[in-house]
Amino acid sequence: MSNLHLNFRSDCISRSVYPVVFLPDFNNWRDVPPPYPTLYFLPGYSGGGLETSMFSNFSLFSMRFGVAVVLCDGENSFYTDDEQRGALFSRYVGQELVEVTRSVLPLSPRREDTFIGGISMGGYGALINGLRFAGTFSKIAMLSPALGFKQPDDEPTPGSPSPKGELLATLGTWEEYQGSYRDYSWAAAEAAKSPEAMPDMFLACGKSDGLITPAKEFATQMESLHTPLTWYEAEGGHDHTFWKQALTPMFRFLTGKEDA
Repeated sequence: MSNLHLNFRSDCISRSVYPVVFLPDFNNWRDVPPPYPTLYFLPGYSGGGLETSMFSNFSLFSMRFGVAVVLCDGENSFYTDDEQRGALFSRYVGQELVEVTRSVLPLSPRREDTFIGGISMGGYGALINGLRFAGTFSKIAMLSPALGFKQPDDEPTPGSPSPKGELLATLGTWEEYQGSYRDYSWAAAEAAKSPEAMPDMFLACGKSDGLITPAKEFATQMESLHTPLTWYEAEGGHDHTFWKQALTPMFRFLTGKEDA
């Protein structure tokens, strides 16, 4: 296993970025030669790539399942584009990060080998950008995604860590949100009209997580649209203890391997 700390200047967000990368390598322990299938993983609100990689032991899962993992910093952006600030986080994770890492690392260029996932805010970001850039990503993996945060009155939902001004900057007003790529319910319904281009989905949520209700509502919507969604539910809350538990079924979903 190789652990790399990259640095390059992002044109999308106009500053240096520091993705964390795990490569499974070809070391005769797991027979997975390059180019590697790749998971682009998005941390949650107030989290970063390095912190998330340490909490979640992605190095082990990279080796076990033969998947490269790329983690980046989201800077509380909800992984959306803010044109006024020149902070295009959606295009950064959906296009630029993929293009740069593929150009310098032995990563597979194939859609069927390219996945996007995330925790909480990153789970929301994985969903909207997996749908927005469905030509790049074949699978979307969400751990306790931050769904249901946008309300018609533009007020934060109870318990939201993000203040009103930040939500308006990242998700827009209700009028701006509806019918845009930020509107995950609308975006999923639109994508479902072309089943062959729709990414497969995995959604995990702890039974004690306050976000389980909107997660279940989204799963029900996908069922009504006849869109495959793998649901994982277990005891736990909105924390790394549950998320570490959910990584094994998540990687099984991504790779199709029961175990490695």
